[in-house]
Amino acid sequence: MRIFTKLLVIIVAIAISYSYTVNAQVSINTDGSAPAASAMLDVKSNTKGMLMPRMTLAEIRAISNPADGLMVYNTDYGLILIYILADNKWKEVQYGSGEISLPATYTIGTGGSCANTTVNANYYGGVALVAANTVTLEATVTQVGTWSITTNTVNGYYFSAVGTFTTTGIIQVTLAGSGTPVTAQTDNFTATAYGGGTCTFSVTVEVNTCGSLLSYGGQNYTTVLIGSQCWMAQNLNIGTMIAGNTDQTDNGTIEKYCYDNNTSNCSLYGGLYQWNEMMQYSTGESIQGICPAGWHLPSDNEVKTLEMQLGMSQSQADATSWRGTNEGSKLAGLASLWTDGALDSDPGFGTSNFAALPGGLRSYANSLFYNMGDYALFWTSSENGASGRLRELIYSQTRVGRFDINKFQGTSVRCVKD
Repeated sequence: MRIFTKLLVIIVAIAISYSYTVNAQVSINTDGSAPAASAMLDVKSNTKGMLMPRMTLAEIRAISNPADGLMVYNTDYGLILIYILADNKWKEVQYGSGEISLPATYTIGTGGSCANTTVNANYYGGVALVAANTVTLEATVTQVGTWSITTNTVNGYYFSAVGTFTTTGIIQVTLAGSGTPVTAQTDNFTATAYGGGTCTFSVTVEVNTCGSLLSYGGQNYTTVLIGSQCWMAQNLNIGTMIAGNTDQTDNGTIEKYCYDNNTSNCSLYGGLYQWNEMMQYSTGESIQGICPAGWHLPSDNEVKTLEMQLGMSQSQADATSWRGTNEGSKLAGLASLWTDGALDSDPGFGTSNFAALPGGLRSYANSLFYNMGDYALFWTSSENGASGRLRELIYSQTRVGRFDINKFQGTSVRCVKD
C-alpha cells in the first residue's frame, strides 16, 4: 500500500511539471462538494485563505512575456500588481489606506436590562426629537472592532448608532433618537446589538403643555416646544408702526418699525424693536416686556439652553462669536424667504420648527433698513454695559452669532413661556 501511495505521488508530480490542458472543473475542499457550475476552479475553506505568488520587484520584472491579467503580490512594497497587456505595464491594484475593521465582540445589558441607562433631554407628545434626545447605555467589550445598535420603533420614534470600539472593557455608547413621539406615555424599547445581544430600557413621554396657538394683540401665534422651553414660532408683531427715521420712546404706547415703513412686512416678518422699547424700559433678565402675560423676553442664558438643546456644547454657547455647527440652520424656517446660501442648503434647515425669518434690521446709524432676506436678529433681555445682547443668523452661515450691539438698533423679538 505504501508503494502504491508513493507511486501515485510521483505520477501527480510528473503531471504537474508539464504544461497541459484539462477540459474539466476542479474543486479543492474538505467536504467533497462539487465545484460551482460557473467556476473552473472552486476553492472552499472556513479556516484558511488562498495565497498568490509573492515576489520582489526584481523578480516580477524578470517574468518573461507576462499574460494579460497576471497577478502577483509584491513583497517590497506590500502591493498587489496586475499586468495590463494593452498598456504593457504592471499596475497597482488600488485599495483603501485603512485596514478593514472587523466586528467587535461585545454584549449589552445585564439580565435583559440595559445597564446604567441614561435617557437624555425631555420627550413630549407631538414634538419631534432633536439632537439632544439620546440614550446612553453600557457595552462590555472583549474584542475591539465595529459595532451597531438599534431599537425597535415605539410610539413613533426609535434610537440607533454605529461606531468602532478601540479599547476593551465597559464602554459608554450613545444612541441618537429619531422621529416624533405620538402620545404622552411610558415607552419600552428593546435595543439590539449586532452580534452583542439585546436589552431593554424605558422612556417617559410627557404631555406637551406648550399649547398650539397663542392669541395676543389681535394676532394669533403658533408655538413650539423645544426641549423644556415653549417658544413663539413667529416674530412678535405688536404695537403702532412709526417711521424708521424716528427713535422709539417711552410714551406709554408700544412702537414698532416695519421694514421699509411697509406694514405688510410686519405682517410677514414681525415688528423691529429697539432694546429699551422691547424691555419697556425695565431692567433684569426675566421680565415680560412687550410679551403677553405668562410669557417673557428670553435671557441670554435661556437662548443658550435653546442652542444646546439643538446640539451646541456649553463652551460653544458661551463664546461671543459665530458658534456651533448647524444650529442656525435648524432655527431658521421658510427657505423661500432666505437668500440662497449655506443656511438653507443645510440638511438640518428648519428641523427645530422655531422658524426664524430674515426680517433684517433698522440701523441706528442712519435710520435706514438693511438685509431683509439675509439676516435674522433677535434681542435677548441681557445687556453688556451700554449694549444689548442678541442672536444673529445669516444666509451664508449655518451657525449662530452671539454679539453685543447698540441698543438703538431695531431687530426682531421672540417670547418664551414662563
